[in-house]
Amino acid sequence: MNGADGSRAVTPDSVLVFPLNVRIRNYRGKILLGGYEHAFELSESATFMCRQIDGTRTVRDIGQVVAAEFDVDPQTATQDATELFTQLVVADVVTVKE
Repeated sequence: MNGADGSRAVTPDSVLVFPLNVRIRNYRGKILLGGYEHAFELSESATFMCRQIDGTRTVRDIGQVVAAEFDVDPQTATQDATELFTQLVVADVVTVKE
């Protein structure tokens, strides 16, 4: 399924990967995620979610890990992960694996 911008839509069953040009870095005490055109400052929970992307886990799997780590409801964590990853896919710093 594709999003309105032509990118693959992020669902709880999506598996995500980082393009080769994307890096997560700690810069002056802030966690940044960036590629060629965009950079984002990540919160603690967003950083944790992004570090779970390994090309094999689904967004739902990541939501389960986030729920356990931050003691929140798995459904809420999965919804939050889906929303974050949707924004990052639109910005071309995360890709939905084919």
